[in-house]
Amino acid sequence: MPERLKRLAQHLVPELPFGASASTEFIEVSAPASTAASLYEKIRNSLEYQEEHLLRRNAILRILKRFVGTHSTLESTAGNLLRELVWAKYLPNKVVPVTFVQRIAPVLAKYEPLLKAAEASGPEQDFLFHFVLDVLATEIEYTLQPPNVDEALASFMYEEMKTRTEWDPTLAISEEDRDLRFYVAVHRALLKSTPATLRFRLFTLYYPTWKETTADDPLVAEIAGSLSTVVSAIEGHIHHPLTERLTRLLRRRAGIIRVLGDVLKGAKEETYEDPETLDHAVAEALDLRTKEFRVRLRRTVVRAIIFLVITKMFLALLLEVPYDALFFQGKAPLYPLFINILFHPAFLAVLSLTVKIPQKQNAEDYKSAIRALSVGADHPALHIRVRRETRGRRQVVFDTIYGVLFLAVYGAIGYGLHAGGFHLLSVALFLFFISLVTFFAIRIRTSTRDIVASDSRSGLFGTIFDTLLLPIVRVGAWLSVKVSKINVFIYFFDFIIEAPLKVAIQFIEGWLAFVREKREEI
Repeated sequence: MPERLKRLAQHLVPELPFGASASTEFIEVSAPASTAASLYEKIRNSLEYQEEHLLRRNAILRILKRFVGTHSTLESTAGNLLRELVWAKYLPNKVVPVTFVQRIAPVLAKYEPLLKAAEASGPEQDFLFHFVLDVLATEIEYTLQPPNVDEALASFMYEEMKTRTEWDPTLAISEEDRDLRFYVAVHRALLKSTPATLRFRLFTLYYPTWKETTADDPLVAEIAGSLSTVVSAIEGHIHHPLTERLTRLLRRRAGIIRVLGDVLKGAKEETYEDPETLDHAVAEALDLRTKEFRVRLRRTVVRAIIFLVITKMFLALLLEVPYDALFFQGKAPLYPLFINILFHPAFLAVLSLTVKIPQKQNAEDYKSAIRALSVGADHPALHIRVRRETRGRRQVVFDTIYGVLFLAVYGAIGYGLHAGGFHLLSVALFLFFISLVTFFAIRIRTSTRDIVASDSRSGLFGTIFDTLLLPIVRVGAWLSVKVSKINVFIYFFDFIIEAPLKVAIQFIEGWLAFVREKREEI
């Protein structure tokens, strides 16, 4: 096996997070409490679009928001955090040692000065406070499950792709900024890192000793004193337009690195000296990844459909039915209401589940690319070119055409609905949801970039269809950001249901423990 792959293979061994002996006491929860908490999590997660690998981290963030600022001790907060994660089955039952609280409490302690600095920051208070909580939640997540495999793959991809990237010499950017944005793009493309997790990664890049830092370390006070400056620098790299462009360019290459990682896990050195044996291993790993992708795709579509149906039923009862009763005395036709409820989930399913993967050609692309990686050779699927974006007269023309297309598409849909008997509110709701649904469906379809190495060209009809959908997708992308901030269902679950539910579960746990104790006394 080439030396570059030997080094990578040595780091692809997951670290066991919970070291414990036979005499260790573990966190144990009752089956009824765990069933109730995990059911709540499944219902809540169906109402919010999230990547599956982020669910536990986001649960940690929600738990922290409930406990931060209360009078609970750090040990109590750490204990409650771990117990709630076990309740919800984000951590296994009877596996997490009780002593692990002593690993989490010091992490909480060193963030207290940062949270206090954020609270005293004036107009930026909310943003800085949420930033610090994001970093804290991610550090706790990585304390629970160290991401050594992910970091090894990301480092390998960063080093490999940096040498295979051709930069436009007229691109005005320093080498340090270029490297930082390339680093962020690799983590976004390969590990699906969100701004929340990237905040922690860049934070620890700025302060490499942070993970070993304790609450009384002068570094904590230093960061607290310049928190606004630190946050501004990190956010600038995460949200820079170049970072987004690099992420798009690296996305297909990330799939190749993932499959290479799968091949190397547990690999024997002599196994991959033969190119044919390597090709066979790549084909098997890719086939498994493709099957997992299809399962994940269907699960994502089902969750999105459930969210759509619940949301649209709610809006129909809250808005459309009262509107019909008020302005039409209940005489408005019912079919616009049913179309508004049923059409969008069906449209999402059709667009999302008709994704095609050219498996044979894709397998050949993966084999040749990984052979090139193994010997350090160049390959078209591994080479990227970063050009400087320019806005000339043609861009003005394109923007004008796009504006006309936007008005034409939405105007045509609105006119057709109105002519078909839809009233103003029904038309507005239809356009609102068709924008969101189309955006999510296209995003689901483009997720094939995670598993398909080469870009496919659309035919004539495909190009026309994509052009007509462009304004709808752009509006949907904008709405998705706004809607996520005002998701009333999530607010209802997080602030009305979650805290009382966890208190009730804690009471049930206490009662069951009391019953067991009395039973043992008999």
